[in-house]
Amino acid sequence: MKRIIAIAAALLAAPAFAQTPPPAPTVRVTGSITTGVEQVDNSSGSSKLTEYRDLRDEFFVPTFVFRAADSGSRTYFDVSGSNVSRADQSIAAELSRPGAFSIQALWNETPHNYSFKAVSPYIERAPGVFAVPATVPITFKRLATGAADAPGVVASDQLVADFQAAYLKPAPLGVDSRAGRFAVDWRGDALALAVAYDRLEKNGYKWGFGPIGDRPPRTLNIQLTEPVDYRTGNLTLAAEHQGRGFQLRGEYAFSDFANGVDTLRWQNVYTTAAPGADFDVWDRLVATSGARPLPPDNSAHTVTGSAGVDTPADGRFSAMVSYGRLLQDATLLPYSTFPGALAVSALPRASAAAEMTTRHLSADYVVNPGRLNLRAYYRWYDLDNDTPADRWQYVTSDTSNLDGSVTFLNKRVSIGHAWDRNQAGLDATVRLPRRSSLGLSYEREAIGRAFREADTTEHVLRVTLRSRPAGWLSTRARVVVGARDGGEYNNEVTHASYWYTQAEATGFNNPALTFDNHPDMRRYDVSDRARRQVDFTVNLTPRDAVALSAFVRYRKDDFDSDVGPSQPLADTALAEAAATTPGDQLGRLEDSRLRYGLELYVEPNPRATFTVFVNYDLGASFIRSLEFNENNKANPSTIATAALGPWTRRGSQWSADTDDRTWSGGLGTTLQVVPDRATLMADYTMSLAAIDILYAGFGVTNWDGTPFPPNHEFAFPSNPPDIAEDLHVVNLRLEVPVRQLAVILGYTFEKYTLVDWQQQGTGLSWVEPVGADTLLRDTSRSHQWGNRLFNLGTYLAPGYTAHIGFVGVRYRF
Repeated sequence: MKRIIAIAAALLAAPAFAQTPPPAPTVRVTGSITTGVEQVDNSSGSSKLTEYRDLRDEFFVPTFVFRAADSGSRTYFDVSGSNVSRADQSIAAELSRPGAFSIQALWNETPHNYSFKAVSPYIERAPGVFAVPATVPITFKRLATGAADAPGVVASDQLVADFQAAYLKPAPLGVDSRAGRFAVDWRGDALALAVAYDRLEKNGYKWGFGPIGDRPPRTLNIQLTEPVDYRTGNLTLAAEHQGRGFQLRGEYAFSDFANGVDTLRWQNVYTTAAPGADFDVWDRLVATSGARPLPPDNSAHTVTGSAGVDTPADGRFSAMVSYGRLLQDATLLPYSTFPGALAVSALPRASAAAEMTTRHLSADYVVNPGRLNLRAYYRWYDLDNDTPADRWQYVTSDTSNLDGSVTFLNKRVSIGHAWDRNQAGLDATVRLPRRSSLGLSYEREAIGRAFREADTTEHVLRVTLRSRPAGWLSTRARVVVGARDGGEYNNEVTHASYWYTQAEATGFNNPALTFDNHPDMRRYDVSDRARRQVDFTVNLTPRDAVALSAFVRYRKDDFDSDVGPSQPLADTALAEAAATTPGDQLGRLEDSRLRYGLELYVEPNPRATFTVFVNYDLGASFIRSLEFNENNKANPSTIATAALGPWTRRGSQWSADTDDRTWSGGLGTTLQVVPDRATLMADYTMSLAAIDILYAGFGVTNWDGTPFPPNHEFAFPSNPPDIAEDLHVVNLRLEVPVRQLAVILGYTFEKYTLVDWQQQGTGLSWVEPVGADTLLRDTSRSHQWGNRLFNLGTYLAPGYTAHIGFVGVRYRF
């Protein structure tokens, strides 16, 4: 400790940037350090307890603070840290002289533990290369050709179960992030300079996936771990000039991202052929391995200039202009790892050649004439996508027809999506008597989107009333009304993403002539929207020892776009050009959220304080869709009575009404059980969350109202089980000071429960495991390969009950 103090004193006494030496320093050193031992009991071993933190049964330093201050030169040296030596530690150091300079260094580490129970048959032979010690010996093309429970299905299930029992092993599933920052700021009388460098590293494994074979439901898919080896460096240079009544600032930012593993490669667990050989499954030649790219290296440059000037009537005008360039040129992978003959094997270009340009312009003018505050503003943001739009004829995943041809549907154009946004608004606030104010604002936002279904224009009006009629009472109320117009919705915009000729279209799924998405669907981000929002907040402080605050917020969005029956084939020469849609809008139709809560603080005497809070959050949404057979877009009448029927049939619609509810609350107290001798801090917090879905329509019954049997391939229950996620936390902490020391005893109890049918995988009427919960299939027992998808396990972060004890001391100096 003496050595640290001596070093700090020397730093403080040193002249800064060759300035005149300061007078003899008067250095004062203060700080504290807390050390101790932690004991953790997490019998369930759930990763949820330590999802973003590091808890261990060992000695560590929870906190330390060190400050050396020179009152003569007003120079300060600060160092602080938390959880030192652990995977969630943070350390900060700063040498500064207010108004002159600052040198800052920061270091933070954050774990993200996804699961401690994931299992996989894969072994990473090299970075990003995964293989299995053996394959599932299924040698016939189809799992079965007959009805459910056909002998082929049962036989293949046993082979899969035996494979799992023999080769599944624990798989790491978590990443560690390390972020560092070094920054220097210098400020003179009229000029300020700053430079900062940020470095972020992330390493570990997260969920990954790998499709091989034809498109679903014939995909040979599997879930496996994906390596993470990211490096991001950000450099920022800035200069600022502060003049008399004006300000100028310039900034340059460079960001560089590098991925140490640029490709994920994995072995097909279902093939039995030697590596590199073809495997015949479902009349397709399927690769024995797969590959897909991981996040590519990329960089970005941004230059920004801003200025501000004082104007009469206590006004201020400010403007900012920015230009950015984003670059990514990773080498492209082949269409397929399949080694057989393909009709089209060459890519249009060898690398991504991806480029985007951003431009940003903003201007603000604020003036305060008398009791009125006026503000006008304008924002413009433009993103140009300069990536080449080439013609591609990709292989669907890793497969080909036996004759080597590729379907016309796979002739696609790489569309360069881009957009621009214009915002302009006026704000007016008038100061009223009794410390009140009334605000009125209007904003117009117009967004143009390239290769999207619609451009949108939105008008938003806000009215805000603030009042403080008494020193102990303040209120705030706001009403927001918004109207977004999606204009003419263009369902045919997706035609631009295909380049095949109509002579090549040999099937009835002809999206370049018909449509991709159902014509009655409206994507909610570009549809009409009516928004209504109300906020109210009140704060009461009737006495210094009592404070109460409460709020309520409600917002509702209605996406009704006046959809009516249409004839999407009307401009074609097809025989069914007069086919008509039901005319009921599909997609997200409504979305609302209600929040309210209150918080109470009471200090009955100087030795005791109490806090209580409670919050409620309810989100609700309603969506509607229509299940139809995409292979019969051009001739819907031919499947009029099929279960998976035409796009013209209203009886195939389904809906989902979702409620997302969360109650949260808590109470806490700080008590001096022995004045100036012992302090007890205790708190309890809880969060009770639930999600329920009311499902109706197709899936509950067939299109004609007849019930589906539970094991039908399209069956779905009307009400899936509620999802429940509850958390209870109790903290107790006793501090006993002994001169410069304080003895600390701490205890934490946590209980987390999770009931989620999406993760459960077993005990559901429409899902059953094959051998283990790492391979689930629907109870229709479809013989298609897509009904046999390996996963890393269910409930990867299950509930837990944990006890955490701490014994330590804090030393102040």
